[in-house]
Amino acid sequence: MKKILIITLAAMFLGTAGYAKSKATEDNSRSEDIVEAVDLGLSVRWANMNVGATKISGYGTYFAWGETAPKDYYSWNTYAWSKGDSQFLTKYSTTDRRTQLAPVDDAAQANWGGKWRMPTVEEFEELMDPAKCKWEWTSRDGVNGYKVTGKKTGNSIFLPITGCRFYGETQFRGIKGIYWSSTLYTTNVNKAWCLEFNFQDVNVHYGDLSSNRFSGRCIRAVR
Repeated sequence: MKKILIITLAAMFLGTAGYAKSKATEDNSRSEDIVEAVDLGLSVRWANMNVGATKISGYGTYFAWGETAPKDYYSWNTYAWSKGDSQFLTKYSTTDRRTQLAPVDDAAQANWGGKWRMPTVEEFEELMDPAKCKWEWTSRDGVNGYKVTGKKTGNSIFLPITGCRFYGETQFRGIKGIYWSSTLYTTNVNKAWCLEFNFQDVNVHYGDLSSNRFSGRCIRAVR
């Protein structure tokens, strides 16, 4: 697990509504931006917006881990790779020992095609490396999040604070940014590695209940 501490003023934390009913695809956009692969001087290039968004500040689409389309309700009963319970996983389990999402189950690849894919946990850790990237809490189009700037190139991306989808609700909106990696958490295969952040710190870890594979969260693609 990697963690970086962001020192900032609480007054900058403008987000509200940590628990709200919402839909599974949200880009809160008024005009469209073009998807681009941004060179931050890292091993991969990062998309300038979330999968399903049409704007850099858009939340985009919320996906369960290993699923490629949104839905209205996120639970073990509706999860594609479960027989209705966390103890009965049909793929990416202790039985098949798959630890990385196959391209067919990768939401970035399925929705954007080409060389786009979900980032691995190692690529999230590289993005967090303070020797390589600078993280700044900011807002764009009224949406809070982080501007991440590559120290080698000076190019940057914006990661909005998205929250996640849990059962039929959107939770932690304005409180946490929560993004899937493509990497299974092998110590507990009910979960997957993820990037989580708030206005104070940034973590790559396996999370809490929000990291159960059935929960819906946003995706920032790489290629």
